Amino acid sequence: MEPLRTSLSIIMPVFNHRDEVRTMIDSILANDFNAWELLAVDDGSGEDTLQLLESYAAVDNRIRVVRRSRQPKGAQTCRNIGLEMAHGEFVIVFDSDDYIAPYCLRQRVEMLQKRPDLDFLVFPSGVFVDERFVTESHPYAFGFRVAEDDVALFASRRLPFIVWNNIYRTESLRCHNLTWDVNLLSLQDADFNISAIAAGLRYDYAEAPQDYGYRIITTSSISKKINTPAHVDSHVRANSRMYDTVRRIGGKRYDRSLYDGMLRIYNSGMTGKGINRSLAEALADSVSKRCPYHSRLLKLQIRLTLLLQKLLPARLARQLPVAAYLLREARWRKKKTAIINSLIETQKH
Repeated sequence: MEPLRTSLSIIMPVFNHRDEVRTMIDSILANDFNAWELLAVDDGSGEDTLQLLESYAAVDNRIRVVRRSRQPKGAQTCRNIGLEMAHGEFVIVFDSDDYIAPYCLRQRVEMLQKRPDLDFLVFPSGVFVDERFVTESHPYAFGFRVAEDDVALFASRRLPFIVWNNIYRTESLRCHNLTWDVNLLSLQDADFNISAIAAGLRYDYAEAPQDYGYRIITTSSISKKINTPAHVDSHVRANSRMYDTVRRIGGKRYDRSLYDGMLRIYNSGMTGKGINRSLAEALADSVSKRCPYHSRLLKLQIRLTLLLQKLLPARLARQLPVAAYLLREARWRKKKTAIINSLIETQKH
């Protein structure tokens, strides 16, 4: 099959987990679109993973192995290095432990080529479970149009899409100086995407088959490390940046959504043992000047939890003061599942 007359850069940070990396690169090679370069930006992997990357590069000159050349360590730095080095007209950012369908690259390039009015397109994803690409509705399926206002979704941390759902025009990212915040240890994708929206990048959702499989069972997933003490400062920074960016977009219009987003970080940063007080209080302090009411409200919920812990199991003591939020989230998950199910069925027909 003749390659399309275009150029696509795939940026992929890599840090160990040789077998998952092999699966991802093999799925890229299995695509029927050939005009791409893969920038595998290594973040300090062991020799076995580096040897794997070099073996691919030795037989396919489209694959370039790049060593991270500056601090700090992390996928966000690797992504910035990859974007600086990208030669393609279009750019996609993938995780190294996932999977793409054989039609992924072609459908993304072709559909964005047909939309010169856009800076990026969002494609629906499935999940990758037990080495199988699953396209049924799933809580970790993204890239579907599930609401009319994406800013509200990002503010509330109900993420409508992840970076790997998207294909961007490289020049659009560069001319708006869009990069990943290297001080964020997690939640970087939401920060990048809301920054792109705030910068005025034009985008749309593609009516296309799911083409990306997010691996939900893997030892390499950062989501399993997201609640460690090392991430407290990062959580607070991400929350503060989200408040500032969303306020620039819509003033106080999204304050309710922003508070729900802070509660999502607050709850995801807790364990069955109860409240992570340092994270909770740091989040409250981080918005004391941005939205004093939110700060006071969260501090009240923290105090209630500490009192209830004397009478109730720790988890229940944390959940009761935020019960209204948890109910809203449960209703949203149910609604999102129904919408995605409907969209998938429509796509099949």
